[in-house]
Amino acid sequence: MTVTRELAPRSRIRAFRARQYVLLIAEGELPTPGFEVDIIQSQVTISPPQFAVLRRTRGGVFPQHVTSYREAATVRFPEDHPTVTVHHAEGTDQVAIETCGEELSFYRRAVGENAIRPCPPGADEATGFSKKLSFDEAFANARANLPPAQSPAADSVERIQVVEIGALFGGIGGFHDMFVRICRIPSAVTHD
Repeated sequence: MTVTRELAPRSRIRAFRARQYVLLIAEGELPTPGFEVDIIQSQVTISPPQFAVLRRTRGGVFPQHVTSYREAATVRFPEDHPTVTVHHAEGTDQVAIETCGEELSFYRRAVGENAIRPCPPGADEATGFSKKLSFDEAFANARANLPPAQSPAADSVERIQVVEIGALFGGIGGFHDMFVRICRIPSAVTHD
């Protein structure tokens, strides 16, 4: 079966800031339950990055009835931009980035805000997510979210420490995600 990907319709898109991350939440309706929705970064290299809400077909036969969806994605996004551009089937929205309120306090903690176990001073920190509840996928996503290493040696070793593993379920983002929060510790920093 050929998987078809196209821009998805949306009824609402919201964005919430937590540290260097933006949580994008898209809601809408699909013509059948035979689609899955993803929020991905646009392939066009532009700063700040832009995003798209896409639907893709799933295999199988599905009844022809309208199905609601809610999809959330965490993306790194420059902190000095108050809006994020999101493309969808009806066009493009400039979505105002809100601060995370009390209803997202669990999410803020997952990305390291007011963390019980913070990274040591001088360490780089990142969080990654996996909708498949896969540690490997969440760890790889966290590592990709780290800023570029500022190592003076070409053959230096990266020391990465996992400081938190958890999962988020439900809430306004409709979470079903494992998260992994990591610290990249510079060789000059000692840590117990």
